[in-house]
Amino acid sequence: MRILKLPDLDALQYEVRYLSRFIDEEYLFKVGLSTKAGRSYAQMLKKSVKVPEVVLHKNHSKRPGSEEVLHAPKKKKADEVLAVVRKSPLISPSKSYIPEDLEQYIDFRLEMTKTLNDWNTEFVKVKYLQGEYKKKYDAKVKEMKAMEEQLAGCRTELDNMITSASLHNQQMDRLHIDLVDAQTTINQQMKDQQILEGENKRLQSMLSKKEAQQLPSTVIEDFKKSFAFKIIIEDHIHEAHNHIYDIEVKALEEEFMEEGFIKGFMKGVRAVHRKTGADIQGLPPSQASGGTPSDSGGEEVESELQKIFALEEDEDDLDIL
Repeated sequence: MRILKLPDLDALQYEVRYLSRFIDEEYLFKVGLSTKAGRSYAQMLKKSVKVPEVVLHKNHSKRPGSEEVLHAPKKKKADEVLAVVRKSPLISPSKSYIPEDLEQYIDFRLEMTKTLNDWNTEFVKVKYLQGEYKKKYDAKVKEMKAMEEQLAGCRTELDNMITSASLHNQQMDRLHIDLVDAQTTINQQMKDQQILEGENKRLQSMLSKKEAQQLPSTVIEDFKKSFAFKIIIEDHIHEAHNHIYDIEVKALEEEFMEEGFIKGFMKGVRAVHRKTGADIQGLPPSQASGGTPSDSGGEEVESELQKIFALEEDEDDLDIL
């Protein structure tokens, strides 16, 4: 093969640049970042490759200086290639380095295509995982919102429970105070009850003594109210009546009989003295006469007769004994 001249190198350099730009555009198109995602995702996926800005021919600026700005990088690369060629040693006509460069370029292109396909596959997987993670994230967000709502409800319920518990504690405190007061009152009442029980025992003992003292009188009163007591009283009354009748009435009868006997005896003596006129021994003449005796003489005679009758009765009693 012949040695390529400078125009051929320029054409090869242009073709290489075109293929490189085509590869970059194909890469950006495959990963879906040419019009949507921008350059950031491509740089993350392909950190070792510098992604040039994609310039579409349809959107070229119509200003006069825009073409020079676009061709400036191309001229710079061409100058760099020429500088490398000039500094390189002379190439022997028997050896050709161009096909080797093309093979390397083709291998590099195939490798890059494979890498792009692998990156595309990984990107699809990443996008799929991103979608799955997005779904999971949304589900987690919804779950977190539901949990936050439940947490808010639980907090509200907890606040209500705390308020209710505080009110219950206040009520319990008041009840405890009332219980302490009631316990104090009960203790005081128990002390008073013990004092009253002691006083009651003392009064009961005194009452028992009084009852023991008044028991005979009570028995007597109860006996007086009974029917047997009435019978006994009636018997005693009857006995007393009989005794009075037997003793006092008979004594009065005897007394009356003695008085009548004395009076009758005196009348008989007087009658005998009047008839006979004889003196009676122991009898004064005034009494023996028919005149009325004086009171003093009559009383003396009666007293003497009563003494005589009394002596006779005493002798009779002694005989009975």
